Formats: sequence, structure tokens, C-alpha cells
Amino acid sequence: MPAVYVLIAAAAIAVAIFALQNPDQVTIRFLAWQIERAPLAAVILISGVAGAIIVSLVGLVQRWRLRSKIRQLEARVRSLEVVRPATDTTEKTQ
Repeated sequence: MPAVYVLIAAAAIAVAIFALQNPDQVTIRFLAWQIERAPLAAVILISGVAGAIIVSLVGLVQRWRLRSKIRQLEARVRSLEVVRPATDTTEKTQ
């Protein structure tokens, strides 16, 4: 667990260095919107976070679909086990 804290601290330090080295102001234009004098580092970091959130949502939808399919297949297996119980193959024949 301490390794996780070290990685988080290293990532935080990298983000701080990135923000300090990119203090430039930029103008952002998207369709009818325009934001002037936004910090470059903030724009890049917010874009990365937004991308991570979108990718996570797509993964969440896929996981939800797979779990639903697993539940359906497990229910089918249970229903087939009820119809045809497992036979004991170690019966003694005389």
C-alpha cells in the first residue's frame, strides 16, 4: 500500500511541475463559446480528466452489459440443471 502513496505523490509532483512550466494564457474557442486567458496547464489537465471520465463511462457500460449477459447465462445453467440433474458416474454395477 505505501507504493500506491508514493505513486500518487509522484503524480502530484509531476502535475505541479507541469503547471509551473506552462503558465501561458491561451484563448479557447469551441463553436460559439470563447474563453480568453485560460491557463494552458489547466486546459490540458481538464481535457485529460474529461477524456478519462468519458473512457470510464464507456467501460462502465460495457461492464454492465457483460454482467447482464453473465446473469442470463447463469440462470440458463440453473434451469438446465433442474431439468437434467447431474448423474453419478461412480455407480456400482453388479
